Amino acid sequence: MLLLTLTPADEMPRTPTWHLLSFDTAAHAGVFAVLAGLSWFSLRRQRRWPVLVPQAGALVLAGSIAFGALIEGLQFAMHLGRHAEWSDLLSDTLGAVLALALAAGLARRGPLAAQV
Repeated sequence: MLLLTLTPADEMPRTPTWHLLSFDTAAHAGVFAVLAGLSWFSLRRQRRWPVLVPQAGALVLAGSIAFGALIEGLQFAMHLGRHAEWSDLLSDTLGAVLALALAAGLARRGPLAAQV
């Protein structure tokens, strides 16, 4: 993810124009939803540090926000034609929140709840 988000702007492919929601916003939210969902699932199955399991959602959300902020900060500092935008960080956060809400809801209903 970091490599793709730091690719110079002139080397990026053209993205489709969407009217209701920008493709960039949806891409940020989607990628961070996948990252947060997989991170949450992995952390919930953690056996080495079981004390982290109950705080999995908060840790993954904090890590996702920090990673999104790092990406935006690097885009600002590296001057590769990419722009740091608050809306990107907000999209990253929303994607992570949606994935965590879905994962928590599924965990309460499914067999994963019995494992932890």
